[in-house]
Amino acid sequence: GAARFDAIACNMALMDMPVIEPLFQGARQFIKPGGRFVFTVQHPAFNSNAVFLGAEEGPLETQHYIRLSNYLDVPPGKGIGMPGEPEPHWYLHRPLHELFWACFAAGFVIDGIEEPAFGPEHASRSTLSLVN
Repeated sequence: GAARFDAIACNMALMDMPVIEPLFQGARQFIKPGGRFVFTVQHPAFNSNAVFLGAEEGPLETQHYIRLSNYLDVPPGKGIGMPGEPEPHWYLHRPLHELFWACFAAGFVIDGIEEPAFGPEHASRSTLSLVN
């Protein structure tokens, strides 16, 4: 039934779905007013088929960086999901604006977001949740 659930969670699955709009539309339909749809994804600027993570050690500190070759248009590609996985599987990269527009088109608003950080001194306590 419609408006039946207080919350819906989608954990690390959006990057495996070729089309995400039906999920957001369905979540919007089944969540009660004021309910939440919470999802987790690998951050597309740090985890895609077009990113390189690096570090340079200096005499006083280590500097971390990312090199991303094409954030807005990374084609689908195969990658390893877990060590020992028998076959690589498809990853469907989406920049943040594509994820958020699917949320907005379904009628959600964003009331929080958490971004990755390289060290514990940069850790954030906020979370991403979408409000119906």
